[in-house]
Amino acid sequence: MGTLFTYKRVLSILIIMLLIANSTFFTSCSRSKPTYLDSLQNAIRRVPDEASRVELFLRLAKKLQTTDSALAFSYIQQALKLEEKRDNKLGIASAHLALGEWYRTYRDPQEAEKYLILAKEALKKDTARESRKLMAMTRINIATVMGDKGYTQLQVEEYLNAIPIIEQLNEPKILGSTYQSLGDIFFNKAQYKTATTYYNKSLETYADSAVFTDDIISRHLNLSSCMFYLDSLQQMQQHLSDAKKKLDSMPGDSSNLWASWFDYQGQLDQKHQMYVHATTMFNSGLSIARRYQDNTTICQNLYSLAKLHNRLGQYDIAMSFMNEYTALASSLRDYPLHMPALDLMADIAYKQSNSDQGYRFLRQYITLADSMQEQEVTAKLHELETQFQTSEKERRILQLQHENERQEFALQKNRLLISLMIVIMISLLVVAGLSYLFYRNGRKLLTQQEQLHQFEVDRIRQEHHISLLSAMLEGQEQERTRLARDLHDGLGGLLSGIKLELSTIPTIDDIEIKHDKVNNTLQRLDGAMDELRRIARSMMPEILIKYGLGEATVEYCRGLKKTGVNNIVCQVYNFHTDSMKHTRQVVLYRIMQELVNNAIKHANASQILVLLQQTDNTIFLTIEDDGAGFDTTQGNKLKGAGLANIQARVDFLGGKMEIQSEIGTGTTITIECATSEKNDA
Repeated sequence: MGTLFTYKRVLSILIIMLLIANSTFFTSCSRSKPTYLDSLQNAIRRVPDEASRVELFLRLAKKLQTTDSALAFSYIQQALKLEEKRDNKLGIASAHLALGEWYRTYRDPQEAEKYLILAKEALKKDTARESRKLMAMTRINIATVMGDKGYTQLQVEEYLNAIPIIEQLNEPKILGSTYQSLGDIFFNKAQYKTATTYYNKSLETYADSAVFTDDIISRHLNLSSCMFYLDSLQQMQQHLSDAKKKLDSMPGDSSNLWASWFDYQGQLDQKHQMYVHATTMFNSGLSIARRYQDNTTICQNLYSLAKLHNRLGQYDIAMSFMNEYTALASSLRDYPLHMPALDLMADIAYKQSNSDQGYRFLRQYITLADSMQEQEVTAKLHELETQFQTSEKERRILQLQHENERQEFALQKNRLLISLMIVIMISLLVVAGLSYLFYRNGRKLLTQQEQLHQFEVDRIRQEHHISLLSAMLEGQEQERTRLARDLHDGLGGLLSGIKLELSTIPTIDDIEIKHDKVNNTLQRLDGAMDELRRIARSMMPEILIKYGLGEATVEYCRGLKKTGVNNIVCQVYNFHTDSMKHTRQVVLYRIMQELVNNAIKHANASQILVLLQQTDNTIFLTIEDDGAGFDTTQGNKLKGAGLANIQARVDFLGGKMEIQSEIGTGTTITIECATSEKNDA
């Protein structure tokens, strides 16, 4: 079977070489002779072997895909019909893969996904080398389609599933390209450390082979861009030097990669405030990019030049570069600098005292930002909409109940404060009375000293208890401050924008424009409603009331992922909701919220683990990250308001908190407490 397959491949290659030779001969002899396309079609009819004809169809389709899409599609369909006639599952899968690639190239992700899934299903159980290679290419194409549809998580999963197959096949070109695609995904998500990991894996795959010189240069340039955003300028310079060594080994400036290299070197010079040299670098890159008519790299260098001249106060020159940029960028789809360019042009226009133009650019920026955000969350909104429609009435009832509980809690807090003041006054009176008796009864000095010592111990315990209550009250005040800030900055800003847009509607005469304004305002009102629901859930999640701490913890982490925090992992083991009072679950939930928020804000971690488990009557809550960490030997210097509030809540539960951390290795915080007050005792 393997010998026959090799024979067919050799025969196909010889046929293609013969066709190319024939086409060259006919073209050189006379223009009245049959064309190159006619020669190919005649040769296909002369091939006696159907398997060779199928392979020839697919090769020609791939070659013509960018020049004659209709003919390429026709060849793929002919290949599919032949393979279906022969009932060749591997050939059918290969044709489906080609159709998926064709639809993906011409921006039809739905059809592309349909044919790629057919190819994937057909190849699942086939372990032959050719089948596994087709499976890897199918997964890579599915990943690309998922990216086009905005499903980033599915895109990453497909790439990761393809990597083990490619490693077994020993295909460094495909493997390096896959790692590079993963790096690009995380780079566009501003996760530069993770992007650096995959770019380095791609670089290691090529093993400094001369065959992959262009790919090696591209990876060094990718890594230099990551280092720029990570502010690791020395490493950025090293990668640029490595890229330059490879570029110098190539003849002249024969590679358009020089244009990107000059752009990155200019950015590094600008970082070092070497503005004259940076200008020279950007102009050199622009010159090479124009020579190769590479619009992407031209726009990249134009943007860098405009940004530099804007920084130097040369606003007219900066705007001239951005005008040229705008003319070219309109032909580039999904270009990552569209939003920064609009932001830069708005800034330049305002500095030129052209407020109308600046406002127009700013509006375009906001519109583009809204559309990009809408593409990223559309799938999530559909899922949430179904859940919202089925539980709307129940949510309203729970909201009213929550309001009543909140008011009752406020009354209880006031009563507690009054009781606390009475206790303090009584304690002071007792201490004063004991002091009076001490001076009056000198003969009972020893006995009174012992009594005073005991009262002093009680007073210290009371003060400690008061400090714990104060810390908890301070935490509540911080929660109110956060709620006020969310209402002011989030909901307030949205409502202000809605008011501003509504105020412009009466002045618009065009009914269509007025209708668009109203629709836009309704969309913003939907956003305001979503923001209000988010704030309400953050005050007291209804899932905590209904299903307990375990489900509330999982839902909280899932909610963080929906907001873009994709580096958090949540695990809950053996937790029994009925074994722990609701009030204690609420306190432990607030502790978990505070620790996770600290890790997100301050740790700069690439991975955060939230672990909740129950052993008999003991609850363990562990928050672990691999971020910056801190020096635990500093003692009380580290106990700011956040850790003090957490410690107060842990003491309220009668539990204990253990902190393990070192600078550069991350932090692990473990909370241990009993399920009930009786067990605490």
